[in-house]
Amino acid sequence: MQRCPSCRVTVAGHKSCCPLCGGQLTGTPEPDTEVFPALEKPRFTGNFILRVLALIAVAVSAVCVLVNIALGMHVLWSLFVTVGAACVWAAAAVGIAYRRDIMQNLGWQAVLIPLLSVLWDVWTGWRGWSVDFVLPCVCMVAVAGMLLCAGLFKMPLHLFAGPFISTCVLGLAPLVLIACGLVDILLPSLLCAGMAIVSLAALLLFQWQTLKAELQRRFHL
Repeated sequence: MQRCPSCRVTVAGHKSCCPLCGGQLTGTPEPDTEVFPALEKPRFTGNFILRVLALIAVAVSAVCVLVNIALGMHVLWSLFVTVGAACVWAAAAVGIAYRRDIMQNLGWQAVLIPLLSVLWDVWTGWRGWSVDFVLPCVCMVAVAGMLLCAGLFKMPLHLFAGPFISTCVLGLAPLVLIACGLVDILLPSLLCAGMAIVSLAALLLFQWQTLKAELQRRFHL
């Protein structure tokens, strides 16, 4: 049995150092007395999947660029493919990074996807589809997805109050865009703003203490 001279405790199993103080252990390891089972390492880690996706994106972009050069450079369609592959990889990276926290994942996707859409819209000559459809639809899907997950997994509000409140506040952005005259098709934006207002009102009326605690934690009030 291994022993830590500093902590004066015996340590079961085969440890490289004391789990309490990190100091040197004395004695003979006994693997048969191991208390905790060995955890099997996952076959594919998040970093590995991201690297595979990056390689696929680079390969697709390279092939498209070469084909574009071979067929003539009068239309640079390969540039759109390359930028699109980069956007897909960015969304996948966020999804993998927050794969263990579905609420945070939905919250960040609700920010990233509209932002990339606006950049695409500006880059391609601004037709307004990003603020007419993408922003309100993504916000509505994110809010509905959070409520659905909370109901299915019976999650208390304090576990996802931060991303839920942030997504609802983002859902009010279409109202600002309407006031600025940037929205041509009003229905998606009005539905999104209505869902955000109802959700925030429900929080204020029925979960005020949780909302107050989250605001205090976020802004150190």
